[in-house]
Amino acid sequence: MNDDIRQKTKEIDEIIAKYLPKEEGLAATVMQAMNYSINVGGKRIRPMLMMEAYRMFADDQGDEVLHRFMAAIEMIHTYSLCHDDLPAMDNDDMRRGMPSTHAKFGEAMGILAGDALLNYAFETAAGAFECAGDDPKKCRRCARALSILAKKAGIYGMIAGQVADIEAEDKDSSQVDMDVITFIHENKTAAMIESSLMIGATLAGADDKQVASLEKIGSDVGLAFQIRDDILDVTGGEALGKPVGSDERNGKVTYVSLVGLDKARQDVNDLSESAVAELSNLPGSSTAGGKFLSDLILGLAVRNR
Repeated sequence: MNDDIRQKTKEIDEIIAKYLPKEEGLAATVMQAMNYSINVGGKRIRPMLMMEAYRMFADDQGDEVLHRFMAAIEMIHTYSLCHDDLPAMDNDDMRRGMPSTHAKFGEAMGILAGDALLNYAFETAAGAFECAGDDPKKCRRCARALSILAKKAGIYGMIAGQVADIEAEDKDSSQVDMDVITFIHENKTAAMIESSLMIGATLAGADDKQVASLEKIGSDVGLAFQIRDDILDVTGGEALGKPVGSDERNGKVTYVSLVGLDKARQDVNDLSESAVAELSNLPGSSTAGGKFLSDLILGLAVRNR
Protein backbone atom coordinates (compact mmCIF):
# COMPACT_ATOMS: atom_id res chain seq x y z
CA MET A 1 0.00 0.00 0.00
CA ASN A 2 2.77 2.46 0.91
CA ASP A 3 4.53 1.77 -2.40
CA ASP A 4 1.26 2.40 -4.26
CA ILE A 5 0.77 5.69 -2.42
CA ARG A 6 4.31 6.81 -3.18
CA GLN A 7 3.87 5.99 -6.86
CA LYS A 8 0.53 7.77 -7.06
CA THR A 9 1.90 10.78 -5.17
CA LYS A 10 4.74 11.01 -7.69
CA GLU A 11 2.23 10.80 -10.55
CA ILE A 12 0.13 13.56 -8.98
CA ASP A 13 3.16 15.78 -8.36
CA GLU A 14 4.04 15.51 -12.04
CA ILE A 15 0.47 16.42 -13.02
CA ILE A 16 0.33 19.44 -10.70
CA ALA A 17 3.74 20.66 -11.90
CA LYS A 18 2.33 21.11 -15.41
CA TYR A 19 -0.07 23.79 -14.20
CA LEU A 20 2.12 25.81 -11.86
CA PRO A 21 2.86 29.39 -12.96
CA LYS A 22 6.19 30.48 -14.40
CA GLU A 23 8.15 32.68 -12.00
CA GLU A 24 8.65 35.68 -14.24
CA GLY A 25 7.73 39.33 -14.67
CA LEU A 26 7.17 42.06 -12.09
CA ALA A 27 4.83 39.79 -10.11
CA ALA A 28 7.36 36.93 -10.01
CA THR A 29 7.57 37.01 -6.21
CA VAL A 30 3.97 35.89 -5.76
CA MET A 31 4.52 33.08 -8.28
CA GLN A 32 7.56 32.00 -6.28
CA ALA A 33 5.49 32.01 -3.10
CA MET A 34 2.69 30.04 -4.78
CA ASN A 35 5.07 27.39 -6.11
CA TYR A 36 6.95 27.19 -2.82
CA SER A 37 3.69 26.59 -0.97
CA ILE A 38 2.67 23.79 -3.33
CA ASN A 39 6.10 22.15 -3.48
CA VAL A 40 6.86 22.21 0.25
CA GLY A 41 5.22 18.78 0.40
CA GLY A 42 1.95 17.15 1.37
CA LYS A 43 0.09 13.90 1.08
CA ARG A 44 -1.86 14.96 -2.06
CA ILE A 45 -4.85 13.16 -0.54
CA ARG A 46 -7.48 15.29 -2.29
CA PRO A 47 -6.22 14.91 -5.88
CA MET A 48 -5.52 11.25 -5.11
CA LEU A 49 -9.12 10.69 -4.03
CA MET A 50 -10.34 12.53 -7.13
CA MET A 51 -8.17 10.45 -9.45
CA GLU A 52 -9.25 7.13 -7.96
CA ALA A 53 -12.94 8.08 -7.87
CA TYR A 54 -12.67 8.92 -11.57
CA ARG A 55 -11.02 5.58 -12.28
CA MET A 56 -13.85 3.76 -10.53
CA PHE A 57 -16.34 4.98 -13.12
CA ALA A 58 -14.24 5.44 -16.27
CA ASP A 59 -12.46 3.01 -18.57
CA ASP A 60 -9.48 5.33 -19.04
CA GLN A 61 -6.88 6.72 -16.62
CA GLY A 62 -7.96 10.32 -17.09
CA ASP A 63 -7.03 13.14 -19.45
CA GLU A 64 -6.30 16.84 -19.09
CA VAL A 65 -9.84 17.61 -17.96
CA LEU A 66 -9.33 15.46 -14.85
CA HIS A 67 -5.76 16.66 -14.38
CA ARG A 68 -6.80 20.30 -14.31
CA PHE A 69 -9.31 19.67 -11.54
CA MET A 70 -6.75 17.62 -9.60
CA ALA A 71 -4.30 20.52 -9.75
CA ALA A 72 -7.04 22.99 -8.86
CA ILE A 73 -8.15 21.20 -5.72
CA GLU A 74 -4.57 20.98 -4.43
CA MET A 75 -4.14 24.71 -5.11
CA ILE A 76 -7.27 25.44 -3.06
CA HIS A 77 -6.09 23.21 -0.23
CA THR A 78 -2.70 24.92 -0.29
CA TYR A 79 -4.22 28.41 -0.30
CA SER A 80 -6.17 27.48 2.84
CA LEU A 81 -2.92 26.45 4.55
CA CYS A 82 -1.20 29.70 3.54
CA HIS A 83 -3.98 31.64 5.20
CA ASP A 84 -4.29 29.29 8.20
CA ASP A 85 -0.63 29.96 9.04
CA LEU A 86 -0.97 33.76 9.01
CA PRO A 87 -0.48 35.75 12.24
CA ALA A 88 -4.17 36.70 12.21
CA MET A 89 -5.16 33.02 12.09
CA ASP A 90 -3.02 30.24 13.63
CA ASN A 91 0.23 32.24 13.58
CA ASP A 92 2.40 29.27 12.57
CA ASP A 93 5.92 29.86 11.27
CA MET A 94 6.45 26.22 10.23
CA ARG A 95 4.57 24.01 7.81
CA ARG A 96 5.66 20.42 7.09
CA GLY A 97 9.05 21.07 8.66
CA MET A 98 9.70 24.12 6.48
CA PRO A 99 9.06 27.85 7.01
CA SER A 100 5.42 28.66 6.32
CA THR A 101 4.71 30.92 3.35
CA HIS A 102 4.34 34.12 5.35
CA ALA A 103 7.46 33.29 7.39
CA LYS A 104 9.54 32.93 4.22
CA PHE A 105 8.05 35.66 2.04
CA GLY A 106 6.51 38.08 4.54
CA GLU A 107 2.94 38.47 5.78
CA ALA A 108 1.70 40.53 2.83
CA MET A 109 3.04 38.03 0.31
CA GLY A 110 1.61 35.17 2.40
CA ILE A 111 -1.84 36.75 2.00
CA LEU A 112 -1.34 37.39 -1.70
CA ALA A 113 0.02 33.90 -2.37
CA GLY A 114 -3.12 32.40 -0.83
CA ASP A 115 -5.35 34.76 -2.81
CA ALA A 116 -3.44 33.95 -5.99
CA LEU A 117 -3.65 30.18 -5.47
CA LEU A 118 -7.42 30.35 -4.98
CA ASN A 119 -7.91 32.44 -8.10
CA TYR A 120 -5.42 30.39 -10.13
CA ALA A 121 -7.21 27.20 -9.08
CA PHE A 122 -10.38 28.34 -10.81
CA GLU A 123 -8.41 29.63 -13.81
CA THR A 124 -6.85 26.17 -14.07
CA ALA A 125 -10.15 24.31 -13.66
CA ALA A 126 -11.93 26.59 -16.14
CA GLY A 127 -9.37 25.58 -18.76
CA ALA A 128 -11.04 22.16 -18.75
CA PHE A 129 -13.83 23.57 -20.94
CA GLU A 130 -11.35 24.22 -23.74
CA CYS A 131 -10.09 20.65 -23.36
CA ALA A 132 -13.68 19.39 -23.60
CA GLY A 133 -14.05 21.15 -26.95
CA ASP A 134 -17.43 20.80 -28.63
CA ASP A 135 -18.41 17.67 -26.71
CA PRO A 136 -21.63 18.73 -24.90
CA LYS A 137 -21.46 15.79 -22.48
CA LYS A 138 -17.94 16.68 -21.37
CA CYS A 139 -18.85 20.36 -21.08
CA ARG A 140 -21.82 19.57 -18.84
CA ARG A 141 -19.60 17.42 -16.62
CA CYS A 142 -17.04 20.22 -16.40
CA ALA A 143 -19.73 22.72 -15.43
CA ARG A 144 -21.08 20.43 -12.73
CA ALA A 145 -17.57 19.74 -11.41
CA LEU A 146 -16.76 23.46 -11.29
CA SER A 147 -19.96 24.12 -9.34
CA ILE A 148 -19.08 21.44 -6.80
CA LEU A 149 -15.56 22.83 -6.41
CA ALA A 150 -16.80 26.38 -5.83
CA LYS A 151 -19.51 25.46 -3.33
CA LYS A 152 -17.40 23.10 -1.22
CA ALA A 153 -14.58 25.66 -1.01
CA GLY A 154 -16.83 28.57 -0.10
CA ILE A 155 -19.23 29.86 2.53
CA TYR A 156 -21.24 26.62 2.45
CA GLY A 157 -18.10 24.52 2.89
CA MET A 158 -14.48 25.10 3.87
CA ILE A 159 -14.76 28.81 4.65
CA ALA A 160 -17.82 28.19 6.82
CA GLY A 161 -15.82 25.68 8.86
CA GLN A 162 -12.92 28.11 9.19
CA VAL A 163 -15.26 30.86 10.42
CA ALA A 164 -16.78 28.57 13.05
CA ASP A 165 -13.30 27.41 14.10
CA ILE A 166 -12.08 30.98 14.63
CA GLU A 167 -15.19 31.94 16.57
CA ALA A 168 -14.80 28.86 18.78
CA GLU A 169 -11.34 29.97 19.93
CA ASP A 170 -11.05 30.97 23.59
CA LYS A 171 -14.44 29.41 24.34
CA ASP A 172 -14.92 26.49 26.71
CA SER A 173 -17.02 23.34 26.39
CA SER A 174 -20.08 25.13 27.77
CA GLN A 175 -20.06 27.22 24.60
CA VAL A 176 -18.47 24.80 22.11
CA ASP A 177 -20.40 21.54 22.07
CA MET A 178 -20.29 18.52 19.77
CA ASP A 179 -22.63 20.17 17.25
CA VAL A 180 -20.14 23.03 16.83
CA ILE A 181 -17.12 20.70 16.60
CA THR A 182 -18.91 18.49 14.07
CA PHE A 183 -19.89 21.52 11.99
CA ILE A 184 -16.26 22.69 11.96
CA HIS A 185 -14.93 19.28 10.94
CA GLU A 186 -17.63 18.66 8.33
CA ASN A 187 -16.93 21.97 6.62
CA LYS A 188 -13.30 22.88 7.26
CA THR A 189 -11.98 19.39 6.49
CA ALA A 190 -14.64 17.09 5.05
CA ALA A 191 -16.09 19.47 2.44
CA MET A 192 -13.00 19.40 0.23
CA ILE A 193 -12.66 15.62 0.61
CA GLU A 194 -16.30 15.31 -0.47
CA SER A 195 -15.52 17.63 -3.38
CA SER A 196 -12.58 15.46 -4.49
CA LEU A 197 -14.64 12.29 -4.69
CA MET A 198 -17.69 13.97 -6.20
CA ILE A 199 -15.69 15.74 -8.93
CA GLY A 200 -13.79 12.60 -9.89
CA ALA A 201 -17.01 10.64 -10.26
CA THR A 202 -18.81 13.51 -12.04
CA LEU A 203 -16.09 13.86 -14.67
CA ALA A 204 -16.25 10.11 -15.26
CA GLY A 205 -20.02 10.19 -15.87
CA ALA A 206 -21.42 8.91 -12.56
CA ASP A 207 -25.11 9.61 -12.02
CA ASP A 208 -26.58 11.86 -9.30
CA LYS A 209 -27.25 9.00 -6.89
CA GLN A 210 -23.69 7.72 -7.19
CA VAL A 211 -22.26 11.21 -6.69
CA ALA A 212 -24.44 11.66 -3.60
CA SER A 213 -23.13 8.37 -2.25
CA LEU A 214 -19.56 9.60 -2.72
CA GLU A 215 -20.46 12.82 -0.91
CA LYS A 216 -21.54 10.70 2.08
CA ILE A 217 -18.31 8.69 1.87
CA GLY A 218 -16.33 11.93 1.77
CA SER A 219 -18.16 13.24 4.82
CA ASP A 220 -17.33 10.11 6.83
CA VAL A 221 -13.70 10.12 5.64
CA GLY A 222 -13.29 13.83 6.38
CA LEU A 223 -14.70 13.53 9.89
CA ALA A 224 -12.52 10.50 10.61
CA PHE A 225 -9.48 12.33 9.22
CA GLN A 226 -9.96 15.36 11.47
CA ILE A 227 -10.75 13.32 14.58
CA ARG A 228 -7.54 11.39 13.91
CA ASP A 229 -5.70 14.74 13.80
CA ASP A 230 -7.17 15.59 17.21
CA ILE A 231 -6.01 12.22 18.54
CA LEU A 232 -2.49 12.74 17.19
CA ASP A 233 -2.32 16.11 18.90
CA VAL A 234 -2.64 14.24 22.18
CA THR A 235 -0.62 11.12 21.38
CA GLY A 236 1.91 12.16 18.75
CA GLY A 237 1.51 15.70 17.53
CA GLU A 238 5.12 16.13 16.37
CA ALA A 239 4.24 14.02 13.35
CA LEU A 240 1.80 16.76 12.37
CA GLY A 241 4.46 19.41 12.71
CA LYS A 242 3.32 20.79 16.05
CA PRO A 243 4.13 20.00 19.69
CA VAL A 244 2.22 17.28 21.48
CA GLY A 245 -0.76 18.69 23.36
CA SER A 246 -0.72 22.10 21.66
CA ASP A 247 -4.54 22.16 21.47
CA GLU A 248 -4.85 21.53 25.20
CA ARG A 249 -2.27 24.17 26.10
CA ASN A 250 -4.05 26.67 23.88
CA GLY A 251 -7.32 25.89 25.64
CA LYS A 252 -8.92 24.64 22.44
CA VAL A 253 -12.01 22.45 22.67
CA THR A 254 -11.57 19.42 20.41
CA TYR A 255 -13.39 16.21 19.61
CA VAL A 256 -11.04 14.35 21.96
CA SER A 257 -11.50 16.80 24.82
CA LEU A 258 -15.27 16.31 24.57
CA VAL A 259 -15.48 12.51 24.28
CA GLY A 260 -12.06 11.18 25.36
CA LEU A 261 -9.43 9.20 23.46
CA ASP A 262 -11.14 5.80 23.54
CA LYS A 263 -14.44 7.08 22.14
CA ALA A 264 -12.62 9.21 19.56
CA ARG A 265 -10.66 6.19 18.34
CA GLN A 266 -13.84 4.14 18.11
CA ASP A 267 -15.59 6.89 16.15
CA VAL A 268 -12.69 7.08 13.66
CA ASN A 269 -12.98 3.33 13.15
CA ASP A 270 -16.79 3.43 12.80
CA LEU A 271 -16.75 6.32 10.34
CA SER A 272 -14.05 4.65 8.22
CA GLU A 273 -15.90 1.34 8.14
CA SER A 274 -19.12 3.16 7.22
CA ALA A 275 -17.32 4.83 4.31
CA VAL A 276 -15.89 1.53 3.08
CA ALA A 277 -19.30 -0.15 3.35
CA GLU A 278 -20.90 2.65 1.32
CA LEU A 279 -18.11 2.38 -1.23
CA SER A 280 -18.66 -1.36 -1.64
CA ASN A 281 -22.22 -0.68 -2.89
CA LEU A 282 -21.00 1.39 -5.82
CA PRO A 283 -20.26 0.05 -9.29
CA GLY A 284 -16.53 0.02 -9.77
CA SER A 285 -15.79 -0.80 -6.14
CA SER A 286 -14.05 -3.99 -7.29
CA THR A 287 -11.85 -2.13 -9.79
CA ALA A 288 -8.27 -1.18 -8.99
CA GLY A 289 -9.46 2.35 -8.21
CA GLY A 290 -12.19 1.10 -5.88
CA LYS A 291 -9.90 -1.28 -4.03
CA PHE A 292 -7.24 1.40 -3.62
CA LEU A 293 -9.82 3.86 -2.26
CA SER A 294 -11.00 1.31 0.29
CA ASP A 295 -7.45 0.60 1.45
CA LEU A 296 -6.63 4.32 1.55
CA ILE A 297 -9.68 5.13 3.69
CA LEU A 298 -8.75 2.45 6.22
CA GLY A 299 -5.11 3.55 6.14
CA LEU A 300 -5.98 7.17 6.92
CA ALA A 301 -7.83 5.99 10.02
CA VAL A 302 -4.63 4.63 11.59
CA ARG A 303 -2.08 7.07 10.17
CA ASN A 304 0.55 8.54 12.48
CA ARG A 305 1.16 11.77 10.60
